[in-house]
Amino acid sequence: MTQQPARTAAYDALTKTGLNRYEANKLLNNHHFEALAPVMRIVEDYVIASNDVGGIDCNDLADRLRTAGYDLPGDEPYEQPDEYPTP
Repeated sequence: MTQQPARTAAYDALTKTGLNRYEANKLLNNHHFEALAPVMRIVEDYVIASNDVGGIDCNDLADRLRTAGYDLPGDEPYEQPDEYPTP
């Protein structure tokens, strides 16, 4: 667990509250699943649509994820300039 410092810290905190190793791991795994479930539903819907409808590509999946509020690792936050340059 040394390669996952956040999980290790959470695990340590949970064991200090009196949970045993099994209970702490189960709680962390359930939280992990619940956090990923909305993303997996978006991916599942995309895969079904791409098989049934066709005509969509990976950009459509990226757009669906961004629309749902999940930034992709390569995305840079868009900052609107204060003033647009005049030609």
